[in-house]
Amino acid sequence: MNFFHKAILGLSCLTLLGMQACTTKSSDNPFKTTEIGEEEFENLPEDAKELYYTGWLLSAFYVNADTELGEFEDYYKQGTKNGFPTDYFEFPDVEYMFYSLSDNYTRYFSPRYAEQIINMLLYSEENVGIGVDIKEVTVPSCETGDDCDETKTKLVFKHVYPGAPAAKAGILKDDTLVTIDGVTPTNANMFQKLASGESGETTSIVVKRGEENRTYVVKFQEYLAPTVFVDIEDSIPVITITEFTDTTYLNTGTYGEFVNALEETKDAKATIIDLRGNPGGSVDQCMNATAELIDKNDTMAFMISHSIDTLTEDPIVDTLTWTASEDGIAKGRYFVFLADTGSASCAELMLVGAISNTKSPVVGLTTYGKGIGQSYLGTYANGIAGITSMRMLDKNKKIYHRYGIEPDYIEGDPDKAMEIAVKLAKERTAVRTKEYGSVDTGHFTLLKSRGLAGKADRPERGGAYKVIREKQQKPFPFK
Repeated sequence: MNFFHKAILGLSCLTLLGMQACTTKSSDNPFKTTEIGEEEFENLPEDAKELYYTGWLLSAFYVNADTELGEFEDYYKQGTKNGFPTDYFEFPDVEYMFYSLSDNYTRYFSPRYAEQIINMLLYSEENVGIGVDIKEVTVPSCETGDDCDETKTKLVFKHVYPGAPAAKAGILKDDTLVTIDGVTPTNANMFQKLASGESGETTSIVVKRGEENRTYVVKFQEYLAPTVFVDIEDSIPVITITEFTDTTYLNTGTYGEFVNALEETKDAKATIIDLRGNPGGSVDQCMNATAELIDKNDTMAFMISHSIDTLTEDPIVDTLTWTASEDGIAKGRYFVFLADTGSASCAELMLVGAISNTKSPVVGLTTYGKGIGQSYLGTYANGIAGITSMRMLDKNKKIYHRYGIEPDYIEGDPDKAMEIAVKLAKERTAVRTKEYGSVDTGHFTLLKSRGLAGKADRPERGGAYKVIREKQQKPFPFK
């Protein structure tokens, strides 16, 4: 298995566990005309301290700081004048400073929402329920041996989430639903309505396994949803990754789930990896997962990362090279990838890292085109600064940001795309021939929202990000 460590390095080039980094000092602080000492900083009002500190973070981490970030006086006491009233915003000046920047993904989250934001980024979605996916299966309505064309629909447990209430009760994947609380649902939607309740309530579920009916009492509880699912399509394993998250029902997150999926399908000669609708997530998670598909020392991607030198506290720029530190456990297996316009950020990073080394074909639609990533940092007042600090390049240092990854086989219909992928997986001869899109997707030219705190004031799930838990040390940024 491959494990990667990200670190802020000094002014040198090093090789660390599959990651190479070349570091250079960045330009001067954009707030260079503002000087303040420690005593002066401590005597400032709280809103000014938060503005100073977040401005310093932006000057170090934001990729466009040199050209977009103004001086302290440009923002102090300007927030309420520019549409950020104190009725809704804890720190109007900070909100205004972030709003003035062109990047839609560089955003400030006030202290009252900080814990919610971090939990959303680090953990898979927490739900209250029983933790299953159900599918409708059409079967003959006649007894075996009868000659008739009539059919009926039965409901089968497609996925039973590990660690969730249904799994704890004993329900298994491929069990057929008979009744839930004495009712026989006629379709999946009806089942989902019946299979919902408040935490602590119970429901009685009868399933058929083989020729035997079994009854289980399931308690509705909170659970962390899995992010990786294994299915079989016409004898071909399909591994679906919904996002890349640090903690799911496993402490090892999506990467740990993906390793389990590869082990479960280890006898397969070909496998489909479905990244459709995957918005991305933790860079560590998607890079670790990608490394399990390739050879030792294969380069997956480059990342230009803006950060702070831990010794001097000066802004620096790292050029990180992501490489596989050892052979992946699925090295040499034939892969087909499914992707669409909802495949973004870390999902695209996995794609470029895998297909540039394995030449695996891609089926579907051109991806979202997000070749940037964010750092989420604690602020002086215990808010969160989400700052676009990373730019991604493929192993050949080509840029796919704004244009996305073009599929080798274009197909917008999900079922038809799967049919194509299955056919390619069975033949195992198709190779990657396309590169990146030629038309700007338009996702990075939209106007920034001025939404009220707690409503539009949230990042989308996914992205490519790293959460920096510890505060940056410099207490007075502009000395």
